[in-house]
Amino acid sequence: MEAVILAGGLGTRLRSICPDRPKPMADVNGKPFLYYLLQYWKIQGVSHFILSVGYLYEQIIAYFGNHFEGIPIDYSIEPSPMGTGGGLLLALSYLQYRKHPILVLNGDTYFEVPLSELIHFQKEKGCACCLSLVSTEKNTRYGEITLLPSGQIKTLENTIKTSSCLINGGCYLIYPDRLKEYAPSGLNQPISLEVDLLRKLVSSKQSFGIAFNRYFLDIGIPEDYFKFLDK
Repeated sequence: MEAVILAGGLGTRLRSICPDRPKPMADVNGKPFLYYLLQYWKIQGVSHFILSVGYLYEQIIAYFGNHFEGIPIDYSIEPSPMGTGGGLLLALSYLQYRKHPILVLNGDTYFEVPLSELIHFQKEKGCACCLSLVSTEKNTRYGEITLLPSGQIKTLENTIKTSSCLINGGCYLIYPDRLKEYAPSGLNQPISLEVDLLRKLVSSKQSFGIAFNRYFLDIGIPEDYFKFLDK
């Protein structure tokens, strides 16, 4: 299993906490947040990490080098901000197994998804894209996701529903060739994975979602970053 970690964002909302480093390098008890992310997914069976990096990427390379605890790391460096979709598409050139699904992870999100269950679900549904979802009781930041009884994603909303709902946990299994089908010709401007690519996969009825009642935290804002410190 190969994993692409999207770690190229500017992290402006967390700038008050880590003004001199990229968001995935935010300090958590003496180690960068990204360290814990790599450690979890190594245990889950990832055999190759591709880090999609941009802002202050030199710090990430200097810390991790070309391996993490024996697992090889490649770096896909954005020449300019390309958005989550553009960064992911650029990173696909580093894949070793292009006909297999890849794990795509947000570099600021820690979600304890059991990889074996996610793989089994995708095989069962035969879908191009599988999203790991989490239920939230008091949603303040995320768009709601609704499912059909089969698990197929019905809607992927931008508007925030403040009551209990399912949200995107930032952990995907995606077939790279199917993703490329929906890529715009030429990456002349930043594109979003969620808005520009996932919506097309949803429209094609090739996206399914599965909810996990597991630990989830997005450190994108200071309030949640401090929660991870207490984990």
